[in-house]
Amino acid sequence: MNINPILARALTASASALLVSLAPSIALAQPTGDSALSSPENGPRVTDPGLHAITGGTVHLPSGEEILVTIMIRDGKIERVARAIDADAVDLTGYRVWELPEDAHVYPGFVEPWFEVDTPEHDSALPGRHWNSRITPNRSVLEGAGLNSGDAESLRKLGFVAAGIAPDDGILRGTGAVVSTASPTDNSAADDPTIYRREAFHAVDFYRGGWGGGMQYPTSQMGCIALIRQSIDDAEWQANSGLNPSTNALDALTMVDAPFVFNTDHELEALQADHVLGAFDSSRELVLVGTGTEFKRLDAIADTGASVIVPLRFPRKPDVSSVGKADSVDLSTMMIWEQAPTNARRLIEAGVTTAITSSKSRKRGKFFGNLHQAIEAGLSKDDALAMVTTVPADLLGVGDVLGTIEAGKPACLVVASGDLFDPDADDVKIRDVWVEGVRHEISTDDAHPFDGEWAIWVGPEDQPVYEMTINVDGKKITGTEAADGDEPSTGDARHVKMTENTISFLLDDEDDGTGTYIMSGILTGDRIAGSAIGPDDGSFTWAAKRIESDDAAAEEDADEDVADEADDDEGERAPDELPGYPFGAYAVDSLPPQETVLFTNATIWTSGPAGIIEKGSLLIENGRISVIADQTEGEIALRIPENTRTFDLEGKHITPGIVDAHSHTGTWTFGTNEGAQSVTAEVRMEDTSDPDHINWYRQLAAGVTTVNTLHGSANPIGGQNVIQKVRWGSVHPRDMHLSGAMPGIKFALGENVTHANWGNDGRDRYPQTRMGVDSIMRDRFTAARQYARDWTSYLRTSGDSATEVGMSDSLAKSLAKASVFEGQIPPNSVLPRRDHELDAIAEILAGDRLIHCHSYRQDEILMLAELAREFGFIIGTYQHGLEAYKVAESVREYSLGASIFSDWWAYKVEVQDAIPQAGPVMWEAGVNVSYNSDSDNMVRRLNTEAAKAIKYGNVPEDEAFKFVTINPAYQLGIEDRVGSIEVGKDADLAIWSGYPMSTLSQCEQTWIDGRQYFSIEKDRQMRTRIAAERARLIAKINGKPDKKKDSDEDSESDSTDKAETPERRLSLAQRIQLQHLRAHSMNLWLEGKELDTTMQPGDCGCGLSHMGVIR
Repeated sequence: MNINPILARALTASASALLVSLAPSIALAQPTGDSALSSPENGPRVTDPGLHAITGGTVHLPSGEEILVTIMIRDGKIERVARAIDADAVDLTGYRVWELPEDAHVYPGFVEPWFEVDTPEHDSALPGRHWNSRITPNRSVLEGAGLNSGDAESLRKLGFVAAGIAPDDGILRGTGAVVSTASPTDNSAADDPTIYRREAFHAVDFYRGGWGGGMQYPTSQMGCIALIRQSIDDAEWQANSGLNPSTNALDALTMVDAPFVFNTDHELEALQADHVLGAFDSSRELVLVGTGTEFKRLDAIADTGASVIVPLRFPRKPDVSSVGKADSVDLSTMMIWEQAPTNARRLIEAGVTTAITSSKSRKRGKFFGNLHQAIEAGLSKDDALAMVTTVPADLLGVGDVLGTIEAGKPACLVVASGDLFDPDADDVKIRDVWVEGVRHEISTDDAHPFDGEWAIWVGPEDQPVYEMTINVDGKKITGTEAADGDEPSTGDARHVKMTENTISFLLDDEDDGTGTYIMSGILTGDRIAGSAIGPDDGSFTWAAKRIESDDAAAEEDADEDVADEADDDEGERAPDELPGYPFGAYAVDSLPPQETVLFTNATIWTSGPAGIIEKGSLLIENGRISVIADQTEGEIALRIPENTRTFDLEGKHITPGIVDAHSHTGTWTFGTNEGAQSVTAEVRMEDTSDPDHINWYRQLAAGVTTVNTLHGSANPIGGQNVIQKVRWGSVHPRDMHLSGAMPGIKFALGENVTHANWGNDGRDRYPQTRMGVDSIMRDRFTAARQYARDWTSYLRTSGDSATEVGMSDSLAKSLAKASVFEGQIPPNSVLPRRDHELDAIAEILAGDRLIHCHSYRQDEILMLAELAREFGFIIGTYQHGLEAYKVAESVREYSLGASIFSDWWAYKVEVQDAIPQAGPVMWEAGVNVSYNSDSDNMVRRLNTEAAKAIKYGNVPEDEAFKFVTINPAYQLGIEDRVGSIEVGKDADLAIWSGYPMSTLSQCEQTWIDGRQYFSIEKDRQMRTRIAAERARLIAKINGKPDKKKDSDEDSESDSTDKAETPERRLSLAQRIQLQHLRAHSMNLWLEGKELDTTMQPGDCGCGLSHMGVIR
């Protein structure tokens, strides 16, 4: 078909013009889903012009500027940010313009850095699954529903446009993601809300189960840490060895390069996370989800270099409204209440990269109220804004798309009616949240544009023929007509209808009640132009203007007055200086100085070759004993350095600092036992030591300077010990650990490990008999020997150094000593797997780790002695050892001694043959004997416990005191450092007012490493300070008005707290015993005596006080 060329050209030109004119419409009519996974359209295509312009208000820009700009949005992204001076030159044709009030503020969309969501568990039959169901690093949070619509809405209401979501259960929980909080559209063809980053971080939690039937490992914090350590080590071994080509649960730990985000429930857990992760590749970034109490260990947390995601979680105001209530609130509780709002500010000042989360708060909706408290406590508004925008965006690896208002970034904005970060701003609300160019209306102004007082007139404004006033309050209108000489008449309008700029209502004529006026008007600024129809059907026009109220100015003046008063009230703000460590009543602002000190004219109990010096002098320098002078026969000239502090101790006694060979002080916070498995040699008490426990201070007051912190007695082979010096006020828990001390480990025999008293709940774990205890120990020693041989063979065959395989030189040497090859060492080129349990047991075989064994009966004591003979190791101590006196020769032959109770017996069946003469009997047989506490109470009386060796066995007094000084030091392998007063040893001393084993004597000073950690004078000053601080805080609390109940934060647990594992049911005998224990505790409390609910001697964490009273 031929077409006239001229006509053809005309048609082509017309079509081209038509296409050009329709191009925007065609582009906007494309399917909304850009994903290949989106469903096809099922109806007319949904179109959204995607062109918006937000003008007016104060916009917060990345430079820190707060200026008026126009934000232009195209297809979900910020197209341009035009300054106000350029606004007239901006072409907004085709844009929907959103004009903001002058006092509005526009912020970058907030980013929630930590939000836990339900994530499906992996099937137990899944190939490559880890043996422990809590280790699922290969799980993705996106395997579940992710952020549901309800959670997304709750976050949007707070201004959050994106959230870092994490699985809500497990230990190595899996990978977290960063997702949009956008509301899903009804259009099935549209894309789902954006996932900004799929593998943003590894989520980790110190989750642990409880005790009871069916216990699942781990049940303790130290077990949890050991499991994390072993899992990361296994992942690296898999990656390096090439022995495991198939994928499994641990691969993600090495294949996904992302930060490790540890969720913590205690400020000390932050340091534990740093310790466990620090043992591996230092390039792994650590992020901590905090608790809100990081200020309690601020310096140590800052030293980790970790970033912190901090919740705004503040305790409720303590109730001290009566004498009784005030007495029941300890000072630490009041101090935490006062300091909690300063937490975020202090982290920033300490140089910690800090973000804020709305999680871990009992009421998420109180987020801004709590944020205002933090700002009032010194947090700057700029820092607060960064903590919800740029900082969390950078931590989650999405800083290139979120956190700032910049061209090219997604249009994620928060529009507020005022300054959200101004604590003094009244009724500021989030109006809109824009998520990728989509507006989500959050709230509207409470006040309707028509609300207020209006003057109405008919006729010219300067010469009105009629006047009245109306008051508009919501849907209620009240009219008031002034009459000459009469009282004003009022009446309420009917059928009131309003929109944003129109109003209509019926107004009755109150003169005779027969007439009704139909009124309608249009709002323009502060004026209304209206028309009306009267009762006679006649029409007329009317006008109104807003009557300015003096209330606003009055309120502003009042606000200034209040602000001035607040500035003058110094008690309203928490003290700038924190009290020191440990945070609480007895905090010290710094460790005492290491001094040069001369003690003269004292009776010195050396517990060494010099015996008791009746009159002597003692000089300490640089933390060590430098001179001991016996002046019994006359004065001896001493070299006294300059600046020496001198104490004349006429009539007083000096002893070595007391050494407690069996302690559980400071273990209850995180668990004394890892009770889920029979062998837990991989767990380490040093991982969870707690320097905050007040009993440490009480031990100083009793002359105790060194303790052996042991694992409990729930397992045949328990956890590794840690030896600590009582350095009260240490910044970091590890500052209390005695460096270079001989490593040890807890073993246990008897009823505790066989669960003899657990009833049916204890039948799910081997061993069940004492024979089984021998078998499990023998099995692990045999496995450890083979393990040592495999490693020694590999290191010699490969030529790799210990460092190259992630092992310490000392461990490599221990493995070599434990190998005991017969003949030539066979070659081994296969990289063995590190097993932290067998590492520790191999050290026992090498003689580099001492066993401290919970033991009672003679047959079991002999059994362990036989194992020591067979495998060639030395036992450190038989702990308790109440029948050890029956087999004293074997104890002497195969151990470094017995550490026992002085006179505890018959507290359970297996100790019925215990006698108070046991210590002296063994001492006479040549056994090294010590008395220990195994109790937070008895440890304060160890000096008088030593006297019982004299009472029950006529042991010489200098030998008796060795039961709590050099003898336990020798048993722990630290006799070269502590336990006696000898030149060159650590200056650990106790100064007594009189004979040190008398109940009438008092410890007046305690020195550790040449530092005075305790003195009666210091204690007196501290008590005075404590009383003054209590008075100040009680006055402050009682003088502070109560807030609404629902605005108080978090004395209750977080709504997202993990569910507790159901506790096992106690047997009838245990329940009866527990009732007596509770009754006894109640009687002590009524008598005003101190309750000892932490530890009973012999329990080792397995007694009813642990399972009953504490819980």
